[in-house]
Amino acid sequence: MKKMKLPYFHAILFTLIVLLFISCKKDEEVVPKETPPEPSPLNDFIWDSMNDYYLWNDFIPQNVDKSADTEPKDLFYKLLYRPTDRWSFITDDYEGLINMFKGIEKSFGHNFKLFALPNSNNVIGMVKYVIPDTPAKAAGIKRGDMFYKVDGIQITTENYKELLFDRNSYTLSFGILNDNGTITHQGDISLVAEEITENPIFLDTIFDLEGQKIGYLSYNQFIHEYNDTLANVFGDFKAAGITDLVLDLRYNPGGSASTAILLGSLVAPDAVVQQQKIFSKIIWNDEVTQSIIDDEGEDSDNLVWKFMPQVNNLNLNRIYILVTSNSASASELVINCLKPYMDVILIGAESTTGKYVGSVTIRKQNSDFSNWALQPIVLKMANANGVSDYADGFLPDYIINDDFKAPLGSLDEDMLARAIELITGLTLLEPARIAAEPYDNLYAVTNPAVERKQIMRFDPPFMKKQ
Repeated sequence: MKKMKLPYFHAILFTLIVLLFISCKKDEEVVPKETPPEPSPLNDFIWDSMNDYYLWNDFIPQNVDKSADTEPKDLFYKLLYRPTDRWSFITDDYEGLINMFKGIEKSFGHNFKLFALPNSNNVIGMVKYVIPDTPAKAAGIKRGDMFYKVDGIQITTENYKELLFDRNSYTLSFGILNDNGTITHQGDISLVAEEITENPIFLDTIFDLEGQKIGYLSYNQFIHEYNDTLANVFGDFKAAGITDLVLDLRYNPGGSASTAILLGSLVAPDAVVQQQKIFSKIIWNDEVTQSIIDDEGEDSDNLVWKFMPQVNNLNLNRIYILVTSNSASASELVINCLKPYMDVILIGAESTTGKYVGSVTIRKQNSDFSNWALQPIVLKMANANGVSDYADGFLPDYIINDDFKAPLGSLDEDMLARAIELITGLTLLEPARIAAEPYDNLYAVTNPAVERKQIMRFDPPFMKKQ
């Protein structure tokens, strides 16, 4: 047998390798490549809406997985500009969201503040006010009551959210906090939540002191549906000839922008209101701003909010506003936008929240996900002088604690008493009365019920067209 010549062997070997390569390549082509799952219509809607309208859309990460395998809420929160944006949220309960905006929600009716006790993880709750015609009111709970257990379990920094929020019923243990940090038990009260409608006008009254008539309004949320009621209260103030106004926004987390403009128009100097001077300048992301200018011009209502003439305007040059760290959003908008035109004197224990931005409700009607709604931050507000970005809030001109000892609207209540002193020169606060209470220096614990209401809402026409 003859030996195969080397060049001929190489040719055969090369042919076999080529055939093997072609065979492998054909096998590879037969196997279909795995394609990434398509985004769900809801995720597409979230993605497009945030990239179009979100105030900080330049900071949205573009490599986020928005496929159908990604939960809508997870996708939404991955798009937020943290830590600056503390307020944007998404919900799958559109009807519940709208009801919250209207002051309608399932509740026990007692609004409270939480404190962590020193050298302990134990938490107590102090009742700030009780809404009329609610289970808490019927049970006799009142401002200043202190509770420390839920269903017999001590409230702590670890369990307070689980024990106190999103509950339909529970039993609260009330007591007295002693100077040494111990608690004397006073009794238990069982409550069952009901759907309630809270009138944001908690209390209005008029004081006649030292020849001056002073109006007092405790106002707890900016709700558009109560605009007429709010205007009527100011009609009563005007008819009575009040000379000064104490506006209590200490528990007001915000609400409707249109109501904020109305309130400002009811108290500002009449000339400012009649001339419809600038209440606030609105700043959107660059794309939205340019779209508004192109379609509506630079004087669009979507770029500049102005005072609105009101028959019940009080024509004041000075206003006293009571605030706490719960005063947020539309409350701060009123404070900031009145400052260029009148003396705004703040009285409170700490700075306001520092929410200088606003949101809109974005929802796709007539879709399979119409129960979902986005509430993203889409704008920020500046006053007529261009002041915005007050992230640290507004520091009170006069520091005094929210004492919880006396009813709201009482001259024995320290924050109101301080305002009355400044207006009249009367001495109402004695050193013994302003001495620190056992809870005054405790660490305040986050209250989710308050945080989710810290919204400044605006429904611009161009959004409604979507």
